[in-house]
Amino acid sequence: MKRPAASRPWAVEAARAVYRNPWLRVHEDRVRRPDGSLGRYGIVEVGDAVAVVALDRGAVCLVRQYRPSWRRRVWELPCGGIHAGERPLAAARRELREETGLSARCWRSAGVVRANDPVVNTFRLYLARGLARGDAARDASEADMECRMWPLAELKRAALAGGIDDDMTLAGIFKCLLLAGIKL
Repeated sequence: MKRPAASRPWAVEAARAVYRNPWLRVHEDRVRRPDGSLGRYGIVEVGDAVAVVALDRGAVCLVRQYRPSWRRRVWELPCGGIHAGERPLAAARRELREETGLSARCWRSAGVVRANDPVVNTFRLYLARGLARGDAARDASEADMECRMWPLAELKRAALAGGIDDDMTLAGIFKCLLLAGIKL
């Protein structure tokens, strides 16, 4: 008996590299769809990263920086790439300290958040609590970065009004607040 088209996977007939740099790779796949038709599918692959929901006294830490692809400054979770050989938790601790100057006593894995298809970008998500302040150690690309603690009620209003619209940030906060048993 033949399976319905919806239950058959897409098959990759061929893949062609289009562009590559140290941070991402773009390729185009020639695919056979479940209904048997052929098509092309472009994919952007970005290395694995971490994102941190630093939660303290009913507020979440966000950073604001210029994102060239969006051509504007964006409020987002502290985040960044995992270096070769680095464990994800170590990367999360490093990114939080570098971007915000914060350290945390308690760390909890909150799973992953994946970017919207066709971008392949997996963020390993961490909930950080018991925060202590220190000095940030930003690199040149982060020189104009701002850091701010957002009370949850204000964060909710900003998200609903479109002032916070980064998908990883919204999904990460949602998952970590659920994990912490906190309602928005």
